[in-house]
Amino acid sequence: MPSATDHCCTCFYYDRDKCNEDKDHWCNLLDTFVGMFKICPGWKQREYSAEEIAERERLLALYNVNSVNNSNVKNTSKISKQKTKLVERELERDDTVKLFKHQVEAREKFKCLDEIALFFEMGCGKTLTSMMIMCDKFKEKKIDSLLIVAPNDVHKQWFDDLCDDDSVLSKAIAQEEVECDGQIIGGRGGQKELYEFDYDNNKLHIVCVNIDTFSTPSKWKPIVEWANEHNTAIILDEATVIKNHKSMRSQRMLYEFNDVKRRGRNTILSSTKKHPVRVVLTGTPVTNGPIDLWAIMEFVRPNYFKRNYYSFTNYYGMHTQLTAQDRVVNVLLNEKTWRGIKNCYDFAEAHSIFGCSEDTYLTVMHQDHYSGPYKHADELKMLLEPNAVFAKLVDCADMPAVNYIVRNISMSNAQKAAYSSMKKDMLAEFNEHVSYAKNKLVMSIRLQQISSGFITGHREVMNEDEPMWSDDAYDVMPDEVVWLDDTNPKLEALLRDIDELDKPLLIFTRFSAEAAKIYDKIKDNYSTMLFTGWKTTGTIEDFKVGKYDIIVANVSKIARGFNLQCAHTTLYYSNTFSMEIRQQSEFRTFRMGQQHPCTYIDYISCDIDKTIIEALRLKKSLLDYIRDRDAGSIF
Repeated sequence: MPSATDHCCTCFYYDRDKCNEDKDHWCNLLDTFVGMFKICPGWKQREYSAEEIAERERLLALYNVNSVNNSNVKNTSKISKQKTKLVERELERDDTVKLFKHQVEAREKFKCLDEIALFFEMGCGKTLTSMMIMCDKFKEKKIDSLLIVAPNDVHKQWFDDLCDDDSVLSKAIAQEEVECDGQIIGGRGGQKELYEFDYDNNKLHIVCVNIDTFSTPSKWKPIVEWANEHNTAIILDEATVIKNHKSMRSQRMLYEFNDVKRRGRNTILSSTKKHPVRVVLTGTPVTNGPIDLWAIMEFVRPNYFKRNYYSFTNYYGMHTQLTAQDRVVNVLLNEKTWRGIKNCYDFAEAHSIFGCSEDTYLTVMHQDHYSGPYKHADELKMLLEPNAVFAKLVDCADMPAVNYIVRNISMSNAQKAAYSSMKKDMLAEFNEHVSYAKNKLVMSIRLQQISSGFITGHREVMNEDEPMWSDDAYDVMPDEVVWLDDTNPKLEALLRDIDELDKPLLIFTRFSAEAAKIYDKIKDNYSTMLFTGWKTTGTIEDFKVGKYDIIVANVSKIARGFNLQCAHTTLYYSNTFSMEIRQQSEFRTFRMGQQHPCTYIDYISCDIDKTIIEALRLKKSLLDYIRDRDAGSIF
């Protein structure tokens, strides 16, 4: 492992636009004027004014840091070889950071608690709150290191906020008189390997890493080793990334930082944290219902609910049984099955027809309407309260109104024909191209694509397996689709709204093919940038400063880590099935600093669009219940 002294030099003034990889550069070790953690693939040399030189010399004398002249060093664009270093900054009197009431209450609550769940909606300041709690733990000598695990780009947002002198987070840390060293590992903008720290008991040592690192075969191992060697607190941001407890990254996050006793390979007999301080951050802890909470709280404290995953899902979830290929499969209760159970004469009849448990039967019989496939929500909320704090943005700040608008649109004749064929035969044809589905899950994706105006066409039916149907991973590229005819009522309605609505404007789609189509339609009339997994034109920073009027983006790509209060209207051409992605994407505009009412427009042209919107609404109602202490029971 490289030594901590093999660091990169950082320029005195940070100016990303003046980078030049072909130039030699002069730099010094002190980077206090514009930021901490700063590194750059190349600096274009420029002359400094007498005032700038005097300021630099004053800071050098203040912190007793020697400058160096490194004029013969060639720049490198490989951030993976560079070591970042956080240096103290001078705090001006007018930079005082004041916490909101809900942040102060959370900080006070967790002064004596080490198992922490901050279920704050986006924009409520969970990043700042968690760092203030970590500063408290550091000053109490409970921790000397901090590991921040977050989705890709979100981990870089942490890193950038820590290094930006003007950010609230950086000012707050300086205000607490906590000095830090730090590194960023993995993902876009991160090093490829962990560098050894020069450990100092007076510094908090921070590593920001993206969650995908824990899906790799071995890149996660040095991070775990480092964390386990020290008194390390772990912050898991966007904690729903581990809701699938069977995934490799979830297993590693749940157990690699613990002392674990196993029977065989898969059976966990006991699990104990090696270090006490654990923090989870998310505004959507029950994106797909309470079942998501098991892995999140298992990370906070092993055996938090005193139930393993299967016992937890059976107790808090309502299931029916289906027999498929000689196997009995438990599936979550839908509204149609709920009505069937409701009409049964007794439990014996309900069990024989639907395979439900007696607990599920009794729950259904006590309900007057279908509220989702979940039960015992009161008990679940009570179990969360000792270690969780909930905050909604509208309760924490004076926020503008939110308007939801639905555009009901008919499909074209070509769309209707393809849609009907797909529902009936699980196959649709258009101009010798064929789209097919192997099961109902795939069919729902195909129907959504037809409602948007295209099919994923092949000249013949392929025999290859279908891809994994993941909200975050599955995408369709422009060259993989065939558009149905020249008429697309949904697209035409969207274009009319674009013409009439104030700019700047956000347009979100599920698939890159849709975003590319919309981009091609409007790029000649409006200053538009594309932000998809397929292609990106321009930057978010350019949009925020007014260079672009419209962003057309994949909703899953833009849903996390971007502050877009400069816009207040969002058009959803299509949605994923994930309530988390939908809610996170809404919080791009609805966050502190927004001055205008936020408007969200959905386009519905068929029953699959309607089903998706209703499913997202049901999941949100459950989340509202769990975090609302004064709400009446919906179960």
